[in-house]
Amino acid sequence: MTRVNASDEDGIERDVVIIGGGPAGATAATLLAQRGHDVLVLEALDFPRVHVGESLIPAANRVLERLGVLDAIGALGCPAKYGVRFYTERGAGRPFYFSEASDPALHMTWQVRRSDFDAMLLERARAAGAELAMRTPAKEVLSTSSGEVRGVVAMRPDGQRETIRARLVLDASGQRGLMTKHFGVREHIDGLENAACWSHFDGVRLDAGKDAGSTLIYRVRRDTWLWLIPLPDSVSIGVVTPMRALASFGKDPVSILEAAIAACPAIGERMTGAERVAPVRVAKDFSYRSTCDGGPGWALIGDALGFMDPVYSSGLFLALRSAELAADAAATQLGACSSGAVDMRGFAADYHRAFERFLVIVRAFYAPGFRFSDFGQEGERRKGLVDLFTGDVMTEQAGRVASDIRERCRIGSPLAS
Repeated sequence: MTRVNASDEDGIERDVVIIGGGPAGATAATLLAQRGHDVLVLEALDFPRVHVGESLIPAANRVLERLGVLDAIGALGCPAKYGVRFYTERGAGRPFYFSEASDPALHMTWQVRRSDFDAMLLERARAAGAELAMRTPAKEVLSTSSGEVRGVVAMRPDGQRETIRARLVLDASGQRGLMTKHFGVREHIDGLENAACWSHFDGVRLDAGKDAGSTLIYRVRRDTWLWLIPLPDSVSIGVVTPMRALASFGKDPVSILEAAIAACPAIGERMTGAERVAPVRVAKDFSYRSTCDGGPGWALIGDALGFMDPVYSSGLFLALRSAELAADAAATQLGACSSGAVDMRGFAADYHRAFERFLVIVRAFYAPGFRFSDFGQEGERRKGLVDLFTGDVMTEQAGRVASDIRERCRIGSPLAS
């Protein structure tokens, strides 16, 4: 990508430009606009759009409440999610219910259809006062020779290029990572080079009562698993497997997903008479994070900052949390000084601590011989595990359990392979 230089004389037209209108971008836009800042969101696509990552964890509720969208989620008809259950070759494990978590405010959350959920969050940003520019991707970064970012060059829907200057650019462009590539700060996490293949189905048998909205995780083999996520009017089912193993299931997305489901009788028995109602899609699920969270005039949020294997549905929570941290740090600096670039170095320390604890339990899921159902049957271990599964990862119990798992699985460092 060509670097575009910006001289010291260039003027500032916006407080904040946000690249991407997904959950992270919309969250940051709402929180900053609520504080009176001039915010422009550049979104490459039209909404609604299809996206993977359809399950929340309860810790996300804190950010959603702050955004004022809890009632709106209810209006979307999202199924209530009270827990998660793991299936192995030994059968169904004991459910992990969020009601066992330390914080009583985190005893449930929701399953969301991303096309509706993302559009709702972006509309919330508009209502808060942010300006939205749809079908307007950011193409290049405006920066000085010292690395200070002064804005971006965007492509308008009519094909015209427009230079937009700002005191702060937040990169919420997802795995594309415009700013990440500009500065070369992405680091892949070895051993988690996976891919996901998924679709939506009607007629899938769900469990009764409060279990009807639970996420179900089915292990097919040590490195491969299936998810089942109830949605407002269908069920999402997908397989996650190493990229190199995709061909062992089939030659195209449909045959891959069909073969993975056939390899798991426990999920197959729920699908008698079920019908696929959406295309089968494939996404690269390589895990990575950035070695730098921001700098003068720029910061990374959402999947631009980091992405992790989706087995514990941590993606939406981490995206929302990174956006909240960035918005709070940016608002403090924007309010303290009326001019100059906002320096965002180090804003994401809490995010990285959460990311590391999630990474420990992701590594453990794939570790030979380790089973959460055996490790956390009762007592403080179980409570710590439930705290981790809810996303309340900084509790004492969660910390002790993460340390115990790291030692038992010989993970050593959160980024060790």
